[in-house]
Formats: sequence, structure tokens, C-alpha cells
Amino acid sequence: MRELNILIPVFGVFVCGSMYSAEGKGSIPTQEQAQQLAAAAWKEPIKSIDITFYREFTKVPEPIERIRKRAEDLADRELKGRSIDTLDPYEAERRKKIIDLNVRNWLETQKFPQKLKCRVRIFNDNRRTDLVRQEPNEPVGPNTPFVHSYINTRDPATGDFVSYHYAGDMKTAFISAGKWAKETIAQFADIPVAGALQALLGTDQGDSPTLPRFVPDLKKIQELARTGRATVGPAREMDGKGDRTPSRIDIGPDPNAPTARDRIQMGDPNHFPAVVLVCDKGDYSRVYRTEFRNATTNRIAYVRECDDFDANGFPHKVTETRYDEEGDFVENSHYTVIGVELNLSIPSEVFKFNAPEGYKVVDRRVKKPDERSSGE
Repeated sequence: MRELNILIPVFGVFVCGSMYSAEGKGSIPTQEQAQQLAAAAWKEPIKSIDITFYREFTKVPEPIERIRKRAEDLADRELKGRSIDTLDPYEAERRKKIIDLNVRNWLETQKFPQKLKCRVRIFNDNRRTDLVRQEPNEPVGPNTPFVHSYINTRDPATGDFVSYHYAGDMKTAFISAGKWAKETIAQFADIPVAGALQALLGTDQGDSPTLPRFVPDLKKIQELARTGRATVGPAREMDGKGDRTPSRIDIGPDPNAPTARDRIQMGDPNHFPAVVLVCDKGDYSRVYRTEFRNATTNRIAYVRECDDFDANGFPHKVTETRYDEEGDFVENSHYTVIGVELNLSIPSEVFKFNAPEGYKVVDRRVKKPDERSSGE
């Protein structure tokens, strides 16, 4: 599911475009600020989450050619490898009607903001998302039932990832092989560049099933406070062959709230800043604003704004906006959290296959789907 996939990838060093930004004026971090940055990077990650929220989003309208191609690809997946030329006349006509219907529906939905109510539960490798889309003139409220459920877990028999989709509008349960892209809703409560900061301020312990990849390196943290620079050291598997390009990190008071928030800027020293964060002065993991810049144009590519944090540091209002290389609007999402629980034990039954009674079951893992009523 792409619905909740919110982060732009940030790699070992922060690289920006060819222009130097006037925003680059800042200060070398103090020892206290460098330690706070490291503390945010190594903050204990959320192990499980149960969150319910409303999401409203708008996108730049897609060209009709792209929409039709997507509708055709969706219809062709149902052919299970059969050629269109082998379809019976009624099958070909049904395929055409499905494509035309999807094209009309997708064109119509582009005219209005999309609204969803979602409940997301994540525990270990298990993920479940229940959602309902708001139809025109049909507001979604706390008691509105969910229509779709998406579950990603491991097959107890094989250990492989498997996904289930209960489609209430079709009274059908689909079973598919594989794993979706990782849901990142839990990362609303973390500093969004934690992985990159760990590489910059930590010692690489190599891949291990029991040990963390990076651990804080006091010398690197002290060097950041002394020079404003941080360097990704040689990976263990690189056999100590040289360091990578250093990154510059400036920290100073945020002009809009100088007594309460700090502005953290990061990037290659010659191309700066690539990332801008506005954080709580006392807790850098509480990030109010995040900016990522495009690597070639230096324009802002992504903005995330968070507010209404609870006692656990989880924001209850989040807005994300994406832009293209020219700085033009692409997509905006606004999340309003209804309720959230962190680090709880979620029963395994939540993620087991349990299609509602009367649903047809379509197993897409095999060439010939096993279709039967779950009520049988």
C-alpha cells in the first residue's frame, strides 16, 4: 500500500543541488546540541502501533493516457498470463467495460479531495490497514464501518510473506504472495533522518541479527560540536579504505520561535542545505517542520509539518506536501489522528486470515485461483 508511505529516502551523506542557499547561514552546534541530535537519532524506535486517523489528500490530475494504461494493466493482471487474443467475445467485452468504468471513476475522483478513515496496526512483521473512502456527500465519522482491510504477515506454513485483502465492496478476499512497501506511519514520532545521522555520528558494527548497525561514537559527536562537520566512516566490509564526503550540520534558533525551537540544517558543505528541520529545543526527535530539497534544482521537494504532540511525542496533526523538480505542486496530504497507542501487544489473531462469512476467496498465489465461499 502506498497510502501511508511518507518519507523521501535520505542516504549516508546529505547531497543537494548545485546552488548554495542563503539559508545556509547558521552556527556550529554546541556540545549540548550535538548530544541532543545524537539522542534523537538513537531514540528507542516504536515497536508497535495502533492508530486511527482521517486523511485528506489532493494530487495534480493525471493525464487520461496514464489513467487508461493503469486501468488496462489492472485488468490484464486478472488474465493470469492469457493473451487478449484468446479471450472469448464476452470476456473481451467484459474487460473493456471494466477498463472504461475504472477510467471514468478515476477521472471523477480527481475533481475532489480524497478523504479516508484508516486504522493501522503494526507489530513486528505484521501490518494491517483498515480503511474506508468517503464518497461525495457521504461524510465519514467515528462510527463509519471500514470497507477494505489489507493485511501483510508471514505464512505460518512457509515463513514467506503473504498479503490478504478483504474487499467489502466486492465481498471477496484476495490472497497474494509478497510484501508491500513498509508502512512509515510510526515514523511521525521520530526524527526523519535518524538513519543518516546514525551513520554520521556512529560506529559501524556491520550487519548482525543481534546487534544494532550503528552505535553512538563520542569522538564523532565531539567533532561535530568542534567543527560543525560529521563524516561517514569506512564501512566494516570496505576494509578501512578511506572516508566518505563530510556533511555540514548547522544548528541555531528558529526565527519564527527562537525561544522554543531550533533550526537544524544539513548537507554537503558545498551544496547546502539538503535537509532543514525545525525541532523542539529540548527534544530534537519532536520535529515540527521537515524540508527536503531536490538534488538537481535545489528547490524544496518535500515538506512535512507536525503539531499537537501528545505526551509520547506523537503528533496528532500532520501535513505533507510534495513538489516536482521545478517546484510545482504534486501532492498534499493532511492527517488528523483520532487515537493512537504505542508499544502495545497486538493479538496475532488480528493478522491471521479470517475472511468475513460469505466472502469469495481468490488465491492469487497459484495459477488457477481457488474460489470458494468462506461460509462453506
